Amino acid sequence: MRLSRMLLVRQVVLVCMVVSLCLNFWMLIGTELQNEPLQSDLQNAVQPCELQIEMLMDSLANMNETLHRRQARTERSIKQLTRTTPPHVNPGRSDVVATESVRMAGSPRQNKGFLTIGIPTVKRDQNATYLVSTLDSLIEHTTAAEREQIVVVVFLADFDTDYNRNLSLEISRKYSQHLDNGFMQIIQAPRSFYPTLEGLKIKFKDSPERVRWRSKQCVDYAFLFQYCLNLSEYYLQLEDDVVSTQNFLTGIKEYLGRVKDDWTMLEFSELGFIGKLFRSSELQRFADFLLLFYQELPSDLLLHTFLHIMRPDMQPNAKKFIRKPSLFQHVGQHSSLAGKIQNLTDKAFVHPTARMNPLLRKVVDLIARKGKKR
Repeated sequence: MRLSRMLLVRQVVLVCMVVSLCLNFWMLIGTELQNEPLQSDLQNAVQPCELQIEMLMDSLANMNETLHRRQARTERSIKQLTRTTPPHVNPGRSDVVATESVRMAGSPRQNKGFLTIGIPTVKRDQNATYLVSTLDSLIEHTTAAEREQIVVVVFLADFDTDYNRNLSLEISRKYSQHLDNGFMQIIQAPRSFYPTLEGLKIKFKDSPERVRWRSKQCVDYAFLFQYCLNLSEYYLQLEDDVVSTQNFLTGIKEYLGRVKDDWTMLEFSELGFIGKLFRSSELQRFADFLLLFYQELPSDLLLHTFLHIMRPDMQPNAKKFIRKPSLFQHVGQHSSLAGKIQNLTDKAFVHPTARMNPLLRKVVDLIARKGKKR
């Protein structure tokens, strides 16, 4: 069942890409005919498009070949597992995520909550760390009653297990109460969950290091999604260098009540993969999609592709469900990719300076001053 679903997703993606290519080709020819009807100019306009077609077809052929290899390996694995695994055991990856060994700290709640907040974290360049500010902000900007409806899952996604262990101990000491009452959990993925991250496809003129970084990030998200499947009704994606506004849970609930149209994702920040809300029932599909195409595109581009697959009737300029003002703000500068600086801020965010604790205010203001100097 899982294999057939992944193959169906693959076929839909390939069809969408071919249709998109045909539309782009038709639009380019139409534009050139209107502006420059001369035959020689039309030939000059078609030549670059033919080159794009050739490059895309090569990319599609390579992708198809890779998917066929993965299909063959999966079929062999299924046959092997069928011979060695009892019929009642599901040999899928989700079983790996569901084991108790994945959880490093935190007490799971018996009842399903309203909102799960997923926060992956890894070592950053220059040893920069923003995770404590992120967690403090979420705690400060919710009431005790609201925290009973929320589960914050901190995913220690670094391959350095010693670093993860030390960070888990630090979080456990600082937030022991929130770990004990179920508001917070800490998890770590087994290394066996990850596919090979060597010899990946080089695209967009990215360096091999960047390709490995963004490919691993896709698998990180897939693991986090699978772990969070059944914790709450909704899932919110955050990063470990984000602060929230006051009463953000109330803002999410109010916006959910206002949106009457069918939706796959709601946005509570304009930036990247921050503040994106999904129904938890959609997480497995998204996780499968990321695992299938993890080395093809960065996670934010795969997200947009996934949304178009889920809503094939959605036009490129269709309405996005973005709540303004934003509820979350990016405050980090140093990326987990060595040498990458990202001075990104959400202009639609209302800064809760008046309600921010002094330490967090100093951190955010210091980052803002450095950004201005640059």
